[in-house]
Amino acid sequence: MSSVSEVDAVLDPTAYFGGVAPLSQSAGYLVVLGFGALFSFLTTNIVMFNRAFSGTMETSENFNTAGRMVKTGLTASVVVSQWTWAATLLQSSYVGYAYGVSGPFW
Repeated sequence: MSSVSEVDAVLDPTAYFGGVAPLSQSAGYLVVLGFGALFSFLTTNIVMFNRAFSGTMETSENFNTAGRMVKTGLTASVVVSQWTWAATLLQSSYVGYAYGVSGPFW
């Protein structure tokens, strides 16, 4: 268990970056919205190029089922990963609370 002083050190607003934010609020919004717009633009263009050059119309069913070409091994790995993600998330949250920000990385 961690002592009270370790928890207080983690909750102290000056513990990280010396109390100064690494980016201004406007720069943070610019990064988030800029990357969102960039990836939306890229995805839209890829879909448009796919329609123009391959002549196929991808439906959501075809996308979600990979054209019904998914084999048993990949299906099994997806099931296992869906069963284990909650335990992994809860454990990493506990370690982060107990040992600080770098805890879940170790």
